[in-house]
Amino acid sequence: MVHVGQIRLAAADVGDLATEEREAVVGNVLDFLRGTLLPHAEWEEQVLYAAVGELLGDARATAAMTRDHVAIGRLIDALAETGSSDVARLRELLYGLHALITVHFEKEEEIYLPLLDERPDVAKRVMQQVAAHHQHG
Repeated sequence: MVHVGQIRLAAADVGDLATEEREAVVGNVLDFLRGTLLPHAEWEEQVLYAAVGELLGDARATAAMTRDHVAIGRLIDALAETGSSDVARLRELLYGLHALITVHFEKEEEIYLPLLDERPDVAKRVMQQVAAHHQHG
């Protein structure tokens, strides 16, 4: 399975690969992004961001993070539409995705999760939803 760190590695390697290998690498990245990352982002919006919005007293407090998800989706679409021979564009998109996703995760860990630590009751509810999500997913 591809992980976020491997997107950066794919960007670094994409120019050195034969066309078939390049297509396979980009395909694996797209499978991860569409099959794992985007569903996770949707779930975050429904559970984590709703809880953070509740804690901050305004659902709009998480709009910037939701906007990250939109930007990530657009980059994923652009990656899917880019031909395997356009190495420069593939590299640009892969590095861009890696950077955006990495910073997005850092914001969640450094800003949102500490808010939950301050409210154990809300954190418990979120963790219950996490457990239920993993049991059904």
